[in-house]
Amino acid sequence: MLPNAMSNPSSSDKMIFIAFLWLVIAGSVGVLLRLAFVLDLPLWIDYKNLLHTHSHVAMMGWLFSALYLMIAKTFNLKGRFYFNLFWLFQLTIIGMLMFFPIQGYGLGSIPFTTAHMILSYLFAWKVIKDIRLMKLNGPNYPERFLITALVFMVVSTLGTWALGYMMAASLKGSAIYYASIQFFLHFQFNGWFIFAIIAIFLQYCKSHDLIINDRHLRIAYPTLLISCILTYALSVTWSTPKDFIFYLNSIGVIIQFAAMYYLYRWLMTNSGKWRPHFKGYLGNLLIFALLCLAVKIVIQTLVAIPALAVISYTIKNFVIGFIHLLMLGAITSFSLVFLINMGKVKIEKMKSGINIFLLGFVGSELILFLQGVMLWQKMGFLPYYYHILAILSALMPIGFLTLLIKMARKRVM
Repeated sequence: MLPNAMSNPSSSDKMIFIAFLWLVIAGSVGVLLRLAFVLDLPLWIDYKNLLHTHSHVAMMGWLFSALYLMIAKTFNLKGRFYFNLFWLFQLTIIGMLMFFPIQGYGLGSIPFTTAHMILSYLFAWKVIKDIRLMKLNGPNYPERFLITALVFMVVSTLGTWALGYMMAASLKGSAIYYASIQFFLHFQFNGWFIFAIIAIFLQYCKSHDLIINDRHLRIAYPTLLISCILTYALSVTWSTPKDFIFYLNSIGVIIQFAAMYYLYRWLMTNSGKWRPHFKGYLGNLLIFALLCLAVKIVIQTLVAIPALAVISYTIKNFVIGFIHLLMLGAITSFSLVFLINMGKVKIEKMKSGINIFLLGFVGSELILFLQGVMLWQKMGFLPYYYHILAILSALMPIGFLTLLIKMARKRVM
């Protein structure tokens, strides 16, 4: 990947190991959040601070690091710059892990989150500059999707910067304050993360001489781009329930469904070309990740109906289940496929850890959505709901820890 740095197997293994470590930590903090509804946690543990810790370590520690490594690998980005920048990012995440559990957003944690954002701008600038220098001829969809992902990553942070101004202007808790938070989350989840994994997959196919410039992608790219912008409307409907905002979201999710259809057509049309590169267990895991992404889009399409849109954001179980469907089901599963492949670890050694994770993930999703439907129908709570959810949630970090141990043994051996 990078001469004398990330191309070195030992260095690459260490980076993948660190990414998995953040996944274990994020999952473990998530279990503590579940246990808060089952046990009396010590008074010095603040639930809201733990929630901030969980979200930041999951997004900026695990997901950002995973995408960083996969982008550098698949797009063959060279130079010690990427190696050094990766470790600078890790320092900022360590800082967040130190301060968020103690104070949430405060004088200790804010400088590290700010540093992470500024470094992400540097990363976006460098990647765009380097792939532009490649001077690729004709429509290059991996490049288009990647540049769009990076632009959404940068744009999303405008919501974060706006929060500082609003807090200074005593607007904390206002509708526009929460709209700014949702602006960041929406364009991270539906912009940066989704466009990035599509770019990585397409570039992998291209690097293996698979044709990717076809009519399906010519339609899928602009429709997905437009839908990402329009579906932000759902994020603000709870605070600003105006009819025209619901209509914007309805148009957006319908266009997004069209984008999924054309991406599906591309996958099916070219399945004979890309499927042989993802055989056996890893191939099935990749299909699972793609199915989770498809289910996410189908669920979003249903909220084109305003009444269902209201239900989708007022019942917390649906919100959490939906976020985990994308973050864990789609993006984490996708990342596991590519990072395990990068680390050159035999999949037979990783199956047990992945299976434990999938058991916990699928089980918790079923419980979350079932409980959400019961609340919607005013049927009360499942017996031992929080206990079952805590047990299923604990399976995920156990699975991740198993993967981490396998990676550590691979490095030692």
